[in-house]
Amino acid sequence: MTDPIAVTEHAFTVMGGPARLVIEHPEPDDASARAVCQTVEALLHDLEARYSRYRENSLISQINRLAGTGTLIPVDEETLALLGFCGRLWEQSHGLFDPTAGILRQVWDFSSGQQGDVSELPDLLPKVDWSKVVQSELGVGLRDVGMELDLGGIVKEYGADKAAQSLRDHGFNHALIELAGDVVAVGSKTSGAPWHVGISDPEAPSRTLLTIELTNCALATSGSYQRFIEINGRRYSHFLNPHSGWPVEGAASVSVISDSCLTAGAVATVGCLHSGADATTWLEEAGLPWLNIGPAGECSGPLAPQSSSR
Repeated sequence: MTDPIAVTEHAFTVMGGPARLVIEHPEPDDASARAVCQTVEALLHDLEARYSRYRENSLISQINRLAGTGTLIPVDEETLALLGFCGRLWEQSHGLFDPTAGILRQVWDFSSGQQGDVSELPDLLPKVDWSKVVQSELGVGLRDVGMELDLGGIVKEYGADKAAQSLRDHGFNHALIELAGDVVAVGSKTSGAPWHVGISDPEAPSRTLLTIELTNCALATSGSYQRFIEINGRRYSHFLNPHSGWPVEGAASVSVISDSCLTAGAVATVGCLHSGADATTWLEEAGLPWLNIGPAGECSGPLAPQSSSR
């Protein structure tokens, strides 16, 4: 006789946003499911402690404090792998994805919705350059004083993939991981049915625009609808062009499906960093299912609903 199926849910906050785990499992495995939820939460908090620029003692903060001094901070293989991914994405995006662009926040403060002095951009832009990230067998450093490294564009998605692998390693193969809008489906539901995940309407984030079926894959969404600056009635995206220092006038939201959340998130983020037809070209060349929601609410891409505007 088959054991009845139970559902274990676990909600917490990590990396500045809400997180949720949903695990379907045989009822006798309830204690193990609760324990693995705690393991996954600890794993994600550890990533945050190591890579958050907001943590004074994080690895990233240590590297940033020593920018321009010639001192290199020793790093492990996991960090080198993340930096290697950043480097490849920087090249593939022709510099649009640049983890050293965080210093532009000195002009564009999206947390308070305030614009600073744009006359400071010419002094900041020379410090935005991934090629000035020094990597050797001795460690990692930043070539110029005032430079900053920020891995916030990939760590959450990497964490979602790592959480999924942890669940599989512990024998749980029917689960859903949500990290602030990014989702990984571990297998299907125990019934064999896919997981149903909603994509928010940028014009009303509490409303679901489209529901996607996921089985053993990830859905990542990048958007400017929750973080922006409005000046004289004009909305400026929080996605900043590292070449000009100015906000990108592009999509309100881009969603991408891939085998890994890291890949899906990277493609979606660069899609938001492109404007207009360039975004479409980038997304088409990536060869993954995607949805682009434009600033006026128009939808395009293989995942677009039949009615492309609202």
